[in-house]
Amino acid sequence: METKNAGDRFARFYYQGKLIIFTGRSMGSKKLDGDIPRLIRQEMKLNETQFKDLIDCPLGYDEYVQILKDKGLIEN
Repeated sequence: METKNAGDRFARFYYQGKLIIFTGRSMGSKKLDGDIPRLIRQEMKLNETQFKDLIDCPLGYDEYVQILKDKGLIEN
C-alpha cells in the first residue's frame, strides 16, 4: 500500500500501475476502534481472518494479490 498523510491517512494499492483499492482514516485517533477496522477491512476486500493476518503480518503482497484475483478485482 502506498500511504499519504494529508491531515488524514490515506492508503492506495496499485497493481500493474492501476489503482485497485483506496482507503483512509482520520488521524485524530491513535486507536482504531468502533466501526473503523470493519470499514477498512471491507474497503480492502478482506474477510476478518485475512484482515487479522494483514495486521499480524503473515499476509504479504503476493497473498493479497491472490485474494484480489480470486475475488475478480484484478485479472490474472
